[in-house]
Amino acid sequence: MSRELLVRRFRRALRTYETRALVQRRLAERLLAAILEVDRRWPRILEIGCGTGFFTRLASRRLRYEEYLACDLVPDCSSFVSPLGVTFVVADGENPSWARGLFDLVAGNAVLQWFLRPGEALAALAEKLSPGGLLALSSFGPETMRELPRKKLPPGLLPLSTLVALRPPGLRLLKAESRTETLYFDSPLSMLRHVRETGALGDLPEEISLGEIMRWLRESPAKDPLRGYPLTFETFILLWRKDA
Repeated sequence: MSRELLVRRFRRALRTYETRALVQRRLAERLLAAILEVDRRWPRILEIGCGTGFFTRLASRRLRYEEYLACDLVPDCSSFVSPLGVTFVVADGENPSWARGLFDLVAGNAVLQWFLRPGEALAALAEKLSPGGLLALSSFGPETMRELPRKKLPPGLLPLSTLVALRPPGLRLLKAESRTETLYFDSPLSMLRHVRETGALGDLPEEISLGEIMRWLRESPAKDPLRGYPLTFETFILLWRKDA
């Protein structure tokens, strides 16, 4: 998916993202908890793909830092995170060459799955770490939204074992955690609405026809009599530490 399409979809979803992106919010909480298990003090922090600030709000309150730099491709995200006292930059987190100096913590919540070249991006982020620094990322796995029609997986939507194998030189793995959760909806239409309102359309067509929706109605997994139609989310937490 092009960066232009990604920006357009997330900009459209900003108004509803805060209330609808439940999985992403919980993922931010898990990512911060994992970082706190390592340490609370990270003098220079770089957050990539900050979005509306789920992780930024938590980290700015709970972590001890001297400088916090956050970036996102969507300029509108500034209105969410700049009031927190962090420095916001419109930039691509997959290529952090724009960020000056080294950082003690490089973090990104629910962002790795959007990378076009995951291996190269991880290597570039690792180069931004100071000795002893932490690369902390959360992501979605290939089982995410398996109920929806798709032609192919985005390049960043990789199994956990593959992501672990992409470990950049000089980094050691501290944590690789996988979890699967399911949201339920009263109809495939409400499921589609949720996906649109969180900007998480992945590689689905930009416009989904009525015919495709009707096909979902016929082919969707059996509805749980108590909970509704399922939508799966496979999520990962990954921590690497740079050799001191």
